[in-house]
Amino acid sequence: MTDVQLMILGFLSSGAKTGYRLNQIFGKLMLYYAVGLNQIYPVLKNLEAEGLVEKEVVFQVGKPSKNVYSITPAGQAYLTEKLTGPAVPMDYHLPFLQRVFFFRFLNHDQVLEAFQSEICSIDEQINTLEEMEDTVKEYADTDGEFAYRTALHFLKSLADWYKAEYSKRRQQ
Repeated sequence: MTDVQLMILGFLSSGAKTGYRLNQIFGKLMLYYAVGLNQIYPVLKNLEAEGLVEKEVVFQVGKPSKNVYSITPAGQAYLTEKLTGPAVPMDYHLPFLQRVFFFRFLNHDQVLEAFQSEICSIDEQINTLEEMEDTVKEYADTDGEFAYRTALHFLKSLADWYKAEYSKRRQQ
């Protein structure tokens, strides 16, 4: 099961939703997932084919019909199985780390510039998350707030680690 499948099943557990509404939820609540309609609709189609969600076509006067998706009992059982199953090793495929592996082909200034760029990007992400704090406190439940704090802590730790490495490399 992909992350997007798990998230969609989880969001549908609180009630039926359109693909458009799922996209809004991803946009407002997800801190580190860039998911768009071009990903949501194919996943919904696959989940429907697997019997994990069902689609109801709602006809509207003067507007196009809309598809409303809801989780099936099989989908709820599958979601529960994934949520309570064994821990999954963390995926630490950070694009920056993939690039760092080949920094040996760059000169010293290029390496420092790459570190500065990555640090700036992380700092921007931290600022974005910190700006969301009031919204998270107002709308998130305990689990959502934990996810928010974890993402923020992770980014701050990563920024500190990269800044320390940058300082070390500047002195070389």
